[in-house]
Amino acid sequence: MKKELKLKIMIYFTIFYLSFFTILSALDKNYEFLYYTFIMSFIVFVLILYYKKFNLSLNVMFGLTIVGVLHILGGNIFLDGVRLYDMWFINGVFRYDNFVHMIGSFVAVFVVYSLLYPNLGKNLKYNRILLSVIIVFMVLGIGAFYEIIELVAVVFFNAAEKVGDYLNNALDLVFNLIGCIIACFYLMDYHKKN
Repeated sequence: MKKELKLKIMIYFTIFYLSFFTILSALDKNYEFLYYTFIMSFIVFVLILYYKKFNLSLNVMFGLTIVGVLHILGGNIFLDGVRLYDMWFINGVFRYDNFVHMIGSFVAVFVVYSLLYPNLGKNLKYNRILLSVIIVFMVLGIGAFYEIIELVAVVFFNAAEKVGDYLNNALDLVFNLIGCIIACFYLMDYHKKN
């Protein structure tokens, strides 16, 4: 299957699930997730327009599609009366929310790398450790920005119970770091070969 066809399938799938869950959130008066779908729709629109200029590969676009689906499902799917975002796994070690933060940061590392790579100077291109540190800090900044987006949901949409307390915020950042580190090990092996 050609790259453009695969990309179109991902775009149509993303538009479908965003539309479906926007309608569902509106019917359920879930204003928090209406807010999130609006932000995600804006990001999708920008990525569709500029993915080539951003140097994003098909794999990175696929990763972003998966992260979007995981996020939307987390806030809209309930199993035995428990929202997916609030479900615990592996005997209470981590929640679905932590998993999504870890996967989201993993993918964000590749987004940042894709944006940076064409603009890297020789010194940074061949210093994998320094490049990894810079990417981790950039992705952690993206994660902190996302926590600000959640804060807006708490303040304006009364979502404190759904978003969580300070510990939840801190754990989100920790799992963002874990996702970054895992991705950087993979990325640096890939970067060494190129």
